Amino acid sequence: MNQHIAKLWDSKQKSAGSQALKLAVTLACLGLAGCAVKPEPVTTEQQVQQALSDRTLMFANQEPVRGTITLDESIARALKYNLQQRVALMEQAMEDNLIGVASLDMLPKLAARAGLQTRNNVAGSSSESVTTGEQSLEASTSQDKTLRTADLSLSWNVLDFGISYFNAKMQANKSLAAEERRRRVVADITRQVRTAYWEAATAQRLQPEVTAALVDARQALEYARQTERQRLLAPVEALRFQKNMLEMVRQLEIVDSDLVMAKSRLASLMNLPPASKFDVSVPSESSLVAPKMAYTLDDLENFSMVKRPEVREESYLARNSVLETRKSLLRLLPGVSLFAGINGDSNSYLVNRQWASAGLQVSGNLLNVLSWSPVKRAGEANEELAEARRQALRMAVLTQVNVAWQEYQQSTRMFSRYQELARIQRGILNQTELSVRNQAATQMEQVRVSTETILTTRARDRSFADVQNALGAVYQAAGLDVLPDNVSDTSLAALSNTIARSTSNIETGGVPVPRLSLAVPAAVAATAQPAIAQPVAVAATPAAIVGKPYRTVNTDMWDNLQSLQAGGSH
Repeated sequence: MNQHIAKLWDSKQKSAGSQALKLAVTLACLGLAGCAVKPEPVTTEQQVQQALSDRTLMFANQEPVRGTITLDESIARALKYNLQQRVALMEQAMEDNLIGVASLDMLPKLAARAGLQTRNNVAGSSSESVTTGEQSLEASTSQDKTLRTADLSLSWNVLDFGISYFNAKMQANKSLAAEERRRRVVADITRQVRTAYWEAATAQRLQPEVTAALVDARQALEYARQTERQRLLAPVEALRFQKNMLEMVRQLEIVDSDLVMAKSRLASLMNLPPASKFDVSVPSESSLVAPKMAYTLDDLENFSMVKRPEVREESYLARNSVLETRKSLLRLLPGVSLFAGINGDSNSYLVNRQWASAGLQVSGNLLNVLSWSPVKRAGEANEELAEARRQALRMAVLTQVNVAWQEYQQSTRMFSRYQELARIQRGILNQTELSVRNQAATQMEQVRVSTETILTTRARDRSFADVQNALGAVYQAAGLDVLPDNVSDTSLAALSNTIARSTSNIETGGVPVPRLSLAVPAAVAATAQPAIAQPVAVAATPAAIVGKPYRTVNTDMWDNLQSLQAGGSH
């Protein structure tokens, strides 16, 4: 009888095992089928729909252009609507949100669990004597077939709290570094808008004169072709006449195309649609005066040491190097865990179905003692690397300030020369027009002088735009922002007024200069002022310490400053 029961039990177990095996194979096949995911490329219809949606969002919620656009309004539009600025703002907002996430990691862990467990037979067991090997107790059970459990536990790891604290501090520094990156984007956009605005303003004033000169030049070109066809001149003279007229038309058409593109560049920076029609505030020729610098070179160097966003960002990252060292050392310490909780179990065999528990646990790797010194040395080396990187960056910033200052001085001198040439050329044009009216000069001579006058005027206007660009480069190199840190009203009109006040404050020297007692090496102090190219070699030395595996310092802070092409390969 017992053997029959045993065989029946074995057959049931084999059947149950076979069913379990089939179920496992089925689940495995389903899992493998789920992993077989085919890539789905974006269809043309999806691309078209996405392009239409993006184009609508790119220019949505923008105040329309009313009247002429001033320099302050163009900067305000660029800072408010430029997509690059929006990306920088979103990155900063993301870093700010991560501060709260990192701070929540310092809280204790509060876990709630509930479960249901059932089985098809009784969870019974028996015992046998270790001495005789015979069954000492009859089979019994202490567990119901169906169990319902629940518990609420609170645990707090002191080591995890310390690590989370350092992570939160590091995230706060990353948020501040993101703000400095946003300031850098603002400075780049401001300088680009300043250059594009003056290009567009001078182009708008010159456009009618270019159009009229093109009409005269094309008429003269047609007259030159007629002289060739009608043989009014010798063949060589007719061809030379036609070549001269064609060359003038070509030069005027190049200027005309350049003038049209000037507004397109400004519209792109202000995030206006490419085909937008707008006018900018055009200064008169008599008001084209090179702006004066209200600060000395020493003042600008002091500004750059304190206000440059790249230097401030590097300072925040250097803080994180110190925190990273402390966090690495903290990981080597033993972990202390405190826990407490309440529990519940539906098992009817339990005397107490609800109970509370608490405890303390200490755990750690004893071999971490061997890692303490290497980890500490690595952390100190990382801190020294951060300091060397910051010093290299400061050296590059000083170089940029000096280069931008020299380029501003040079562009001012060049503008003075171009302004004098434009005045002389305008006088020649007036005399030529008078001669044409008195029939003392030909129409060809008038077209030639008009073309030269337009080219000279355009060169003068470009030189004035170069002065404005150089001035913006000086402000950017010094870290002077036209946008305050806190702006209460972000409407376009209020933002334009804020930028106007801030710009006026900078141009009149109203920004307090930080006074720094910088120690100048004797070799540098003994040299003349133009010997400012020496810091480039000095700046390369700390960058060589960094090495390829580490983050290198990019000393090329902006693309358009062609005099300093250091780049990130240092």
